[in-house]
Amino acid sequence: MTEEEFLIEMKNFFENIDKLKIDLEKQIKETELVRDDLLHELELANLDAIDMSKLAKTLKKVLKERRKYKDELAKVMTLKGFTDKYNNKLIVGDIINVLKNLKTLKSNNSTRTYRARRITNLKCTEIKELEEV
Repeated sequence: MTEEEFLIEMKNFFENIDKLKIDLEKQIKETELVRDDLLHELELANLDAIDMSKLAKTLKKVLKERRKYKDELAKVMTLKGFTDKYNNKLIVGDIINVLKNLKTLKSNNSTRTYRARRITNLKCTEIKELEEV
C-alpha cells in the first residue's frame, strides 16, 4: 500500500465512521422488529410442535444476526471514541492537503530539469535542450 492509498483509506475511515454507526443501529433495530414479530407469533398463535420448532430456529437465526450487528457496533463505538477525540473536519482537511502536496511533489519530480551553470555538454541538460528546439 502506498502512502497515498493509506491516506485515502484514513480519510475514508474518518469520514464514514458516523455513517457506519447509523447503518449498524438501523440493522439492529430491523432485527429487533423481526424478533418482536416472532415473539408475538410464539405468544399469540396456536402452534403445533413442528411450527414451534421452525419458529425457534428462525428466532435463533435472527438473534445471532442481531448479536453480530451489536458486536460490530461495539467495535465501531470504540473506534468512534478515537475519531471523536479529534475534530474530523480538521483531520480530513489535513489529509486532503497532504494528498495534494504529494501529488504536487510527484508532478514536480517527474518534470525535474537542471540548467547547467558552467559546463555546457552535460547529458542531463541535453534532454531539456532537445525539448526546447
